[in-house]
Amino acid sequence: MNKFLYLLTFLLPVLPCWAEDGALEDIIAEVNPSVLSITVDTKQGEQALGAGFVLSADGYAVTNAHVVEDAERINVSTIFDDNYEAQLVGADKKTDVALIKIKHPLGLEPVRFADSDNVRLGNTVFAIGNPYGLGNSVSKGIISAKERDIEKGPYDSFLQTDAAINQGNSGGPLFNTKGEVVGMSTAIFSLQGDNSGIGFATPSNMLQWIIEALKKDGQVIRGWLGMSVRPIRLKNDDTVAQLAIAVLEENSPAATAGLKAGDVIERIGNISLKNPRQFSADIATQKPGTVLPAVIRRDGEILNIKLTVAEMPKEDTTSDNKELDPEGQPQLSNLEELGLDKSKINDAIDFSQIGIKAYFDELSNEFVIVELAPNSTLAEKGITVGSRLFSIDGKKIFGAEDLRIKLKIAAERGNSQLQFKSDTGVDTVTIRLEQK
Repeated sequence: MNKFLYLLTFLLPVLPCWAEDGALEDIIAEVNPSVLSITVDTKQGEQALGAGFVLSADGYAVTNAHVVEDAERINVSTIFDDNYEAQLVGADKKTDVALIKIKHPLGLEPVRFADSDNVRLGNTVFAIGNPYGLGNSVSKGIISAKERDIEKGPYDSFLQTDAAINQGNSGGPLFNTKGEVVGMSTAIFSLQGDNSGIGFATPSNMLQWIIEALKKDGQVIRGWLGMSVRPIRLKNDDTVAQLAIAVLEENSPAATAGLKAGDVIERIGNISLKNPRQFSADIATQKPGTVLPAVIRRDGEILNIKLTVAEMPKEDTTSDNKELDPEGQPQLSNLEELGLDKSKINDAIDFSQIGIKAYFDELSNEFVIVELAPNSTLAEKGITVGSRLFSIDGKKIFGAEDLRIKLKIAAERGNSQLQFKSDTGVDTVTIRLEQK
């Protein structure tokens, strides 16, 4: 069972006879009228509960996409027992955000948004939602973590909080102590389905971008370059502010512009190179047709390339530039199954400095790994038997002696960047070398 539960819940015949503690005084009294309790009659004849909040006096409001999924009828109510019918404007399943429009609104009070990038760990926050159909209820906590990836979607970057969030809170706002929305309650971590002190909220900055896209087009049109990237890792698991291209999709904007697997990205416009997930999210926010200047390092040379962002294909169910999971690579030991050159396996050379035994393929100028030290840095980073070492510090390798020389030079500096090819693409690993 997936521990990350969507907070949509069907109305139970008997509801628990309890209610949340009251209020945070003036600030709660100010923002509570902006929070909506949502009841959805689905096309399957079932009833679902959730929460939402008002965006504008003319009736726009936001909730989670899973709350209004398959909705036949959407009803919303305020703390004043004002009841309205609403219609779905658009939903984005990749971020679980839905925009709804309240019919014939009267006296609605919109929320104010905070800059979620400025949220810090330990900041006091409070959530308002509709737990178990009880209506507006308040819970208080802190920001426990930021940029959480819970594998709910390709753009996960949740705020984590210990404010009590239960089933029915989906789509409700998470406020700071100024009464500004910093996020929207979206998921909980729970084995039993109730609050365990670990809840997740979509950050307000992401939320606002999605809302504007849904309001304009009824859908989210994302930018796309058609490549997957991997971080360049150091031995201590730190990363440098660079990403390496792992896989290019055929006829994609990246491939058309001349990029190649193994290229190291020094810069692409103002896109973050912090990690593949943030890179993916930033690319997605670019409008199709946007031209991004890129600085690429290849074989020790610096290339200046212009990339034209395209619209993400509709059938694409994964994010652009999604990081590949090195642990997902098969750990095959049968060399014949790997298609290695049997005549060269016995002539493989031991490069103990980096923990591999490999032979040189003269046709491709690559070293093919036939043995890998199990506790080596390369093994820890997901490099496998059958992987091909083709570059060191951005420079091609021209045989065993050339590799030894390059490793010796790298040892004098203290570390080196090695690039490997495999069936899953290209991986760049930074390791620290000791002089012998």
